[in-house]
Amino acid sequence: MGKFIKDETGISAIITALVMTIILTATALALDIGAAYVDASYAQNAADAIALSIGEYLPVEQNDQSSKTMILAAANEFALKNGVYDLKTEDVIFCGLEDGKYKSVSVSVKKTSVTKLAKIIGVDNIKITKSATVSSKPVGSIKGAVPIGITEDAYDTAMATGNTQHVILKVGGGDGVNGFYGFIVLDDSNGNAVVLEKWMKYGYEFENYVGEILPIATGDKTSVVRDGVNYRLSLCNHYVGYDGCKVAHYVEDCPRVVFVLIYRFVNTNTVEIVGFAPFILEPSNKDDEIQGSFLDINISYTEKITEKDCGTYTYRLTG
Repeated sequence: MGKFIKDETGISAIITALVMTIILTATALALDIGAAYVDASYAQNAADAIALSIGEYLPVEQNDQSSKTMILAAANEFALKNGVYDLKTEDVIFCGLEDGKYKSVSVSVKKTSVTKLAKIIGVDNIKITKSATVSSKPVGSIKGAVPIGITEDAYDTAMATGNTQHVILKVGGGDGVNGFYGFIVLDDSNGNAVVLEKWMKYGYEFENYVGEILPIATGDKTSVVRDGVNYRLSLCNHYVGYDGCKVAHYVEDCPRVVFVLIYRFVNTNTVEIVGFAPFILEPSNKDDEIQGSFLDINISYTEKITEKDCGTYTYRLTG
């Protein structure tokens, strides 16, 4: 036995072979795992891009098959643009169901990373799945608001009762169908008639945000605001032959679509903004009324989001 141990001829070769095998195996795995990591990164970037591309269509009604089909088509379009050629229907999952609306969509991108050196140990490929979820979120700030609004309680009641279309709001003071309806000074000016008319026609050029405290405009501003409404109605050149944009069919950036303030009273002279609601203006025969319908609209990215759902959304990657 002692003679056998002392005879190292051939043993070193075996040890060398074993060590080399271990080194080659480790190298093969390291190189192929590195390549798989790069592929995984591409897959994650693709999933993020596809999800973000369809965020603008959220939220979507649970039974709105037409919108779902459109979202799936958009997801496939952006998948191809991002080098994903095998996105399947089951890879796009509608989720976040609230009040009959899907407020989120999850996208999964699957990729197979083909190995090279790892084949020597029987590993031919590495399966990769990366996911991204995009969700609609109520906006916490907005540019372009108009100086009109209703109370939070009135808005909540309208949503709860379904009284959201062809709503008549009083502009001459007093109560309208949805309660008090007043003009709000959107900046630190005195809210004179000229300023109110400009905001009504073109929207406030700066940002308003949830939590902002603003004063109520005093005096009778009915006529100038009516001029602003009529101006916006006249600018609509969509759906020619169908009386322009209406709640049944509209273009989101049409001048008839405005963002009204949802607020609560701080005191008799000031209000606090709690949200922003899209509202499409409709013709009215009375000078002391504004008529329109509430909408759901997804706008471009805003830095601030909030919890209260007033129908104006932005979107974020949430997973």
